[in-house]
Amino acid sequence: MRYRATLAYEGTAYAGWQLQLNQPTIQGEINRVLQLLEGAPVMADAAGRTDAGVHAAGQVIAFRLCREWPSDGLLRAINGNLPRDIRVLDVEAVTDAFHPRFDARRKMYRYRIVPARVMTPFWRRYALHYPYDLDYDRLIREAGQFVGCHDFRGFTVSDCDVSSTVRTIEAVDVQREGEVLRIDFTGDGFLRYQVRSMVGALLEINLDRRRRYAREGIGSIDDLIRTGDRGHIGLAAPAHGLTLMKVEY
Repeated sequence: MRYRATLAYEGTAYAGWQLQLNQPTIQGEINRVLQLLEGAPVMADAAGRTDAGVHAAGQVIAFRLCREWPSDGLLRAINGNLPRDIRVLDVEAVTDAFHPRFDARRKMYRYRIVPARVMTPFWRRYALHYPYDLDYDRLIREAGQFVGCHDFRGFTVSDCDVSSTVRTIEAVDVQREGEVLRIDFTGDGFLRYQVRSMVGALLEINLDRRRRYAREGIGSIDDLIRTGDRGHIGLAAPAHGLTLMKVEY
């Protein structure tokens, strides 16, 4: 029987989703618990491979068990054996054809920033502290330039193992919620480090660091997408501000 589950986790203590040698990972913990229930090795698939330190509120996974479980019983059994920073929110039986990655239609990632001179310690694991002046209107304008179908080759790693670096960003929503600024990116898929690189570029532009490339005509997000030069884009924003919020099918 194949099952689909929605997973939430706090990624601080983990080296990302994917199994790694001698490193704690989310996939490793899920596989460990499923093996306890099955009495044999089980490999869980995920909608996306979140990186070290990245969180999830709506990661989707799938796995196969020989024994048929009632949904409530399986939910309790998995959560009863997981560490407290990982939780299965729901679980249901699905057809054998379902795959959480290949069947996904869109994903939404959220990056949180606290633009303040002093940040409360309660956000230290979930938001980037940004102790500089923030041009909110400019940030919204520049963020909107990501929307559309673009080649994001400059916003990922040089050895990104994908057949194409073209992705479609359906929406970028920038909102203030109390002391926290959140930027939501919705798209058909994302490259490794893409969201964090997009946020990093937005913050560099806010600080006017793009002026050093003025002679090359690079002063906006549109310019960075056009050139596709990772060296112009700068550093990716830290992982701890990023959360995979939901996956839609």
